[in-house]
Amino acid sequence: MQTAAPAPSAEIPHTRLINFVDRPTKIKYGQFGQAQVQLADPPTPEILNISEFRKASICVGSTSATSFQVYMGKISNTILSELRLTVQQPDHNIHTLEVVGPEMTLWLIGGAPNSQEQVQLWVYLTS
Repeated sequence: MQTAAPAPSAEIPHTRLINFVDRPTKIKYGQFGQAQVQLADPPTPEILNISEFRKASICVGSTSATSFQVYMGKISNTILSELRLTVQQPDHNIHTLEVVGPEMTLWLIGGAPNSQEQVQLWVYLTS
C-alpha cells in the first residue's frame, strides 16, 4: 500500500494597510508636544499588534511635527521595547523596518504643545 505524500504547505501572506491618507486622523499633542498615533482598535488603540507580520512600512505626510519615532517590542502591560526608527522632519518617504517584536507604537514629536491637527500617514504591514 502506498502512502500519500504530505500536502505541501504554503505560507499565506498577511497584509494590513492602516490608511490615514484618504481620511486624515486627528492628533492631540500633549504639554510637551508629543502625540502617540492611534493605530489599533480598543482596548489599547495606541498599541498595534504586529506579531503576524515580518515588515512594517511607514510613511508620514502632512504634519507640523518635527520628527516621528517607531517603537517595537513588548509594549502592553510591562514594557520591554526598543526605539527602532527616528525620522527628523517627516519626509513623505517610505521607511521599512523588520519586525522585531509583537507590538509597535508610532509617536509624533515636536508638535505645538496642547494642540490638535489632522495628519496624513499610512502603515503597511506584510508577512
